[in-house]
Amino acid sequence: MTKKQVFTILTAEDDAILRKSISAYLRKKGYVVLEANDGAEALEIFRAEKPDLILSDLRMPEMDGFGLFSAVREESIDTPFIIVSGIGKMGDVIEALRNGVWDYITKPIEDMEFLYHAVASALEKASLLKESKGHQQLLEKTVSERTADLERQTRVLEEEILERKIAEMMIVRAKKEWERTVDAMPDLVALVDRNFRMVRVNKAMAKVLGKEPRDLVDEKCLLCFRGDNSPPDYCPHALLLDDGQPHTVEIFDERLGGHYEVTVVPYFEDEGGKVVAGSVHVARDINSRKKYEHDRDKLQTRLLHAQKLESVGQLAAGIAHEINTPTQYVGSNVQFLQEAFEDIRGLVDKFKDLLDAVRKENISPELIEEVEELLEEVDWEYLVEEIPQTISQSQDGIKRVTSIVRAMKEFSHPGSKDKKPVDLNHIITTTITVATNEWKYVARIETDLSPDLPSVPLLTDEMGQVILNLLVNGAQAIAAKLGENPEGEKGVLSIQSRQDGSWVEVRITDSGTGIPEEARARVFDPFFTTKKVGKGTGQGLAIAHDVVTQKHGGDLSFETEMGKGTTLIIRLPLAAYS
Repeated sequence: MTKKQVFTILTAEDDAILRKSISAYLRKKGYVVLEANDGAEALEIFRAEKPDLILSDLRMPEMDGFGLFSAVREESIDTPFIIVSGIGKMGDVIEALRNGVWDYITKPIEDMEFLYHAVASALEKASLLKESKGHQQLLEKTVSERTADLERQTRVLEEEILERKIAEMMIVRAKKEWERTVDAMPDLVALVDRNFRMVRVNKAMAKVLGKEPRDLVDEKCLLCFRGDNSPPDYCPHALLLDDGQPHTVEIFDERLGGHYEVTVVPYFEDEGGKVVAGSVHVARDINSRKKYEHDRDKLQTRLLHAQKLESVGQLAAGIAHEINTPTQYVGSNVQFLQEAFEDIRGLVDKFKDLLDAVRKENISPELIEEVEELLEEVDWEYLVEEIPQTISQSQDGIKRVTSIVRAMKEFSHPGSKDKKPVDLNHIITTTITVATNEWKYVARIETDLSPDLPSVPLLTDEMGQVILNLLVNGAQAIAAKLGENPEGEKGVLSIQSRQDGSWVEVRITDSGTGIPEEARARVFDPFFTTKKVGKGTGQGLAIAHDVVTQKHGGDLSFETEMGKGTTLIIRLPLAAYS
């Protein structure tokens, strides 16, 4: 059952008795009534409540009925507006009706039924007008939509016809443009189907094969390039047909003119990209790149060798000092042994005299006294204690010199150009020995080298240079933190090695200054250094990074904290990297 609509009526009347009387009557008739004392108040209520009908006196303070009507008409032209006016003001009523007021009622109102009839009529008229306007709008909308739909269908048909014509033109143009484009490319381009037959080739590929492009269509690429029907293991087209993914390989073929990088990407039979129809081959001449890489490798090798020679030169004074110290006390010990030998030889000669006297049974008290005096003179008890210690010290000194010379020989010896499985821990200990003079005055070394570390495929001399660069870098960072260091304090350089799955990791940690925030992004840039002029070339970490990442397929990174130090982390694959 449809719920009856309840209308809201706004009464604007400065006569409170009349306003209350009208409001009470209309409420009894089932209307919701809002009351206003003048036009201004009525306008505020209208804007807030949006009543369905307005009853207004013409003459009111603040804003009269004319002003209220004009304001309401500007904001809602369809809101019914009825004038309640005195008999003596008919001129005003007529003017109001001409301006669009819906109706009028004279006051005093003798019979409230006249009021009810005027209100009901106005509300019914407003509803009819609203319904009529709605029908009209619906009809206009329907006609507009139908017209627009017909126009749209017409445009669609016209566009479809035009698109078909354009598509046909584009297909022809695309074919010609594809041919012109790929023919203009210096790369060798071909479309190859699932049966290894060439669908299209560009002029560059046809020229290399010594034929015209049209003569190669439907030819098997295997026969054209290899002379047989079986694809090699590295054939990128065969790999693509197997997994549907792009592949890139480098090949060397004298017939093609040297080194080429061949990239194949799939093309599909369906728009969804599920059924592979074949591949697009692009073969690019990389002879220039290979020559550049070869020249770059030679330059890097020379640079590394130059830095190694520089390192050896810088280490020479320190190594000389390291050798000089044990050599000095070995020399002193030899001199002591020489003097002790002379004393012992004199003592032995005296004992021989005593032995001859014993044999002849002619031992004199004077001879025994001479032997005793000589024993006391050479201080035999002292020699018995000191000579073994002197020999032991001399052996230690010779071992120290030997270890330094061996380490220096291993460090400076040119390594193999090919990677070989190497004991990385041995490289570390050798480098520590060679670089002793670089760190021993500012740091103490702490090592934690894994005893079961597997051999790592390395370029031995280059990796030794990396370890040296990082050790020297850490020692310099500690020295910078200690400053003049009158107390002789030392920092800590710790070196750790361990296996991490299929990788070996070396961590070199210093207790130095740490790396400033603004320098961290450029640490491995060539020629970048935070040291003072003359203290660093900016090549050490750059070369180390290149050797680890480019030549060994590893990773060189760091962890740092200002004021506490830096850890440089080398990660090297156990599998050989080429």
